[in-house]
Amino acid sequence: MENLIMHGFRTLWLVLGAGWLLGTSAFAAEFRLSNGDVYNGEGAAFDDYGIVIRREIGGYTPKIGWGQLTQETLIALKKNPQAAKFVEPFIETPPEVKPKPKKKEIVLKEVPRIDRPAKSGFFASLGTPAGMALLAILFLANLFMAYEVAVYRQRPAVLVCGISAVLPVFGPIVFLSLPGAEGALELPDEMAAAGADAEALVSNPLAIGKKTGPTHIGKKTGPTPTRLGLASVDKKGQEGATLEGAVFKRGDTTFNRRFFESKFAGFFRVIQGETEKDLVIVIRTGKNEYVVKRISRISMGDMHVQVLRGGTEAQISFGEISEVLVRRKDAKG
Repeated sequence: MENLIMHGFRTLWLVLGAGWLLGTSAFAAEFRLSNGDVYNGEGAAFDDYGIVIRREIGGYTPKIGWGQLTQETLIALKKNPQAAKFVEPFIETPPEVKPKPKKKEIVLKEVPRIDRPAKSGFFASLGTPAGMALLAILFLANLFMAYEVAVYRQRPAVLVCGISAVLPVFGPIVFLSLPGAEGALELPDEMAAAGADAEALVSNPLAIGKKTGPTHIGKKTGPTPTRLGLASVDKKGQEGATLEGAVFKRGDTTFNRRFFESKFAGFFRVIQGETEKDLVIVIRTGKNEYVVKRISRISMGDMHVQVLRGGTEAQISFGEISEVLVRRKDAKG
């Protein structure tokens, strides 16, 4: 019985000793400082300023401030109920990592598109409104060019413009390369001389007595007509002499291209003959009076003349002429 009691006391002391050892080992730890020092032992005293460590090898450490301990040591001391309230303010809480927002998926939507033309190119573009407008402008420019060529070459404007409308560009080029219409009206010398004599006698009976003799077809009595295709010839200045002092008025005379080409052939020349160089043509219209020394060019509806004073060129329409007379340069009209 006595042995049993002694055995029980011995067991109790073993249990208490084991419990004390377990409790002591529960609070024994490794304390690491931020400067690299390490202390092995257990916390002996705790306050607001730091901790005193009971070292395993014996003795106590000076008070170590909480800020000198590493974060891993502070987190381990937080499990000690006596040190938890002191170390908690010194434990750094890692920032909360928020999950990145999920990127919004971009959805591409089909948009309406204009259909491309089936054909493309220069000729296809002419079918567009802009292309048709360009063609219209080119067509009008072609007709204007044809009209200018008709005026320059003394051709019927309707004929030239009509052919140019069918053959753009080529039509005006063809008529421009042809000689003027006057060249087509040139007559043989004999026929031109005979016609000039007959027309001069009819228009001016006073010239009958001044003729030196009849003109016969087949005999060449003077120079050939000029390139302007005039219907009269200069027979040693006789026609020019008969015109001096002649007066032609509207109503008695029709003023047109044929009239001026037949009556005033010598005034078309750049170098006038002996008779015409001393004469001038006085052309009177409703508003002006022109003293003309030379007819530079003539068309179906008007003519261009060089006036005596200044040598400038003036355009006179046949419909405006009221009177035409011939006088000497030094005579006063």
